[in-house]
Amino acid sequence: MHTRNVNVKTAAQESSERCESEITAEQIVDLFCWVMAATEGELQPLIFEPPVGSYELSLINENCIDYLSVWILDGYPVAAAAPVDNFFRTITPVSIN
Repeated sequence: MHTRNVNVKTAAQESSERCESEITAEQIVDLFCWVMAATEGELQPLIFEPPVGSYELSLINENCIDYLSVWILDGYPVAAAAPVDNFFRTITPVSIN
């Protein structure tokens, strides 16, 4: 797992959110929401481990201790989390026979 932090200005002037990478805070939120929708109703592992070979994008709100993370593997979002709340969701890979 690799984590990179880069300051990003969002559309809201009062926002003090930061995110990693060259993508915007809104894009990280969109990826987070996409993983949430894709995993709705799916059983989740009891213990979260970032997928091997993935990297983490984090959106940090400097006004509180909470943050959102999305893990990317081969260009696709595969997991999302609100780690402070101990909330994790992973997309279960489909096995092909």
